[in-house]
Formats: sequence, C-alpha cells, structure tokens
Amino acid sequence: MAQATTLPFSAFKVMLETETAGTFAAPCGLTERSVTFSKETNDTTSIDCLDEDAPSWIDRDVVSLSASISGTGVMARESLELWRNAFTTTDTVNARIEVGGTAAEGGGYWEGKFHLTSFEPGATRGERVSVSVEMVSSGPVTWVDAAA
Repeated sequence: MAQATTLPFSAFKVMLETETAGTFAAPCGLTERSVTFSKETNDTTSIDCLDEDAPSWIDRDVVSLSASISGTGVMARESLELWRNAFTTTDTVNARIEVGGTAAEGGGYWEGKFHLTSFEPGATRGERVSVSVEMVSSGPVTWVDAAA
C-alpha cells in the first residue's frame, strides 16, 4: 500500500485582491473553505437509425461553466472591512483559490472575477461571532501552475 500524499488545511486558501492590483491576501478567520466547479449541459436524445425501438442514448452539450466559493469560520476584525466592501460593491472582485505546492506537486491557483453574493455574520450567546460567505464567478476562472 502506498500512503496518499495529502495537503494540510493551510495549503488551500481563498484569497481576495487587495487595494494593490495583482496582490492577493487570504481573509483571516475562515475555518472551512471550498470551491465548486459546475458545468451546465443541455440534453438531446439520439435515436438508433437501425432500431428505432431501442432505448436511446442521451447526448449532452456543454452550455456554461461556473465556479463558486464557500467559506465559514470566525469573524476576524481584520477581515470585516474586506468582506463588507466586497459585498457592497456592484463590481466583481478578483479572487484566487490557492493550492499549495510546486507545479510538479500539482500546486497553483485558480483565478477569476467573483461576486460576493452572501455575507452572513452571526452570533450565538457564549460564543465568538461567526461568518459565512458565498461567492460566484463572473466570467472565466483559469488555472495557473505554481512555480517549478
């Protein structure tokens, strides 16, 4: 048996572009984070010309691609303004989803424009303030290999 090579939590980061173009920082406080890639398709049922009574196979054509980012955790004061600004703007924000490691190890990042569609700070008595965020892509999300 060969042991799987896994990544630690810190090797998977959601990052937003700072006020300095091209500079990205991970908002503090997210203790869970994920990215979901979706593909929308249209279905067409094809007929068997030699046996029209045979069950048909479905052909699927890609219509669109999308990505969404989710995160939950504690509401760090250091990140409150960043999240608030990302939500109140009607413009997209540049985001990266970084996977740690070299290119040979599969490391790199996805990057694209996203809208922060859900920003949910909350509190429970006796606990610290929490936060939940959702972002959806607007346009292409591209992969960039890490340095060698």
